[in-house]
Amino acid sequence: MNTVQITSFQHLLTIFGDCGCGHHVFRGVADPDYLLVPSAGRRPVEHREQEKETLHAFKLRTVSKIVHQPASDWEWLAVAQHHGLPTRLLDWTTSPLVAAYFATQPQLNGSGQLQPCCTRGGAIYVAHFCEYLDPAEEPDPFVYGEHGFFFPPHLAPRITGQGGLFSIQPDPSQPFEVGFEDEDGSQLYISKLVFSQDTATQIQQQLFRLGIRQDMLFPDLDGIATSIRIQAELASFHERRQCSMLV
Repeated sequence: MNTVQITSFQHLLTIFGDCGCGHHVFRGVADPDYLLVPSAGRRPVEHREQEKETLHAFKLRTVSKIVHQPASDWEWLAVAQHHGLPTRLLDWTTSPLVAAYFATQPQLNGSGQLQPCCTRGGAIYVAHFCEYLDPAEEPDPFVYGEHGFFFPPHLAPRITGQGGLFSIQPDPSQPFEVGFEDEDGSQLYISKLVFSQDTATQIQQQLFRLGIRQDMLFPDLDGIATSIRIQAELASFHERRQCSMLV
């Protein structure tokens, strides 16, 4: 896996501009030490063996609350992953700016103040591949033995709004790149874009000004309320600094 040190928001945009073939997907993480290991794989071994049981419990307790009923375990895993249940999936997006948002996502503390970005900075993983997985041809995700990416159907507005898709891998306890990248790195490869805390803060501010915000990616009442609160911290131009003139 190739690692690239990002020095500014403009540098990041330049790198994104080179990802124009249509075969790249992106995953932003708020800590550069965060590996591409699914949440189910990060649990103790005895808990990993309960993955199917956990999903079954999720089905039983949510079936009456889901408008668009999932038609397969692939779709159930996608919904469960999106709502925070430990699964063998990883979240990705087709939008590099959405990935940059999740790598620098503004967080408020208990006093409503904006927390600093991670002291170690952040990172964005960029994966390149040529073919998507078709879950309709693979009935059981728990025995699927390859690396793959797939789009879920329109099961949740947030997934669609974030350009969301998911990856799956043979062993969820291993980083995704293990066994994924081809030998010459020509078709299947992953790059890791890393940046410092200062650069993360710059990216966070620029994304907010460009409209990549909580209420766009989480289009519900909570998302709107959080976005307004963050705006008071990030964009109090009149109180904290003189507005720039647009010329």
